[in-house]
Amino acid sequence: MHAPSAAHFDAFLNLIAQITPVELAADTVSRDSNLASDLMLDSISLISLMALTEEHFGISFAEHTESIAKLATVGDALDLIESLQAAKV
Repeated sequence: MHAPSAAHFDAFLNLIAQITPVELAADTVSRDSNLASDLMLDSISLISLMALTEEHFGISFAEHTESIAKLATVGDALDLIESLQAAKV
C-alpha cells in the first residue's frame, strides 16, 4: 500500500485537533502516534473523529467496524482512509 499523501495527513490532523482534549503540535504527531495514549482520544472521541473523517473524505466506515476497532495509530487510520477512497474509484 502506498503512503498517504501529505494533504491527507494534514487534513486528518486538523480533524483530530477539533476533537482531542490536548493541544496538538503538528510537528509532534506522526504516523506512529497512538490515537489513545498519545492523542488522548477515548472511545467517544474516536466515534466523533470517524464521523468527521467520513464527512471530510467522502467515505463510509459502516461496513468496516472491525477495521475501526483495530485502529491504534494515526498511520492505521490514514491507511484505512486511503483504502476506502481507492475502493470508491
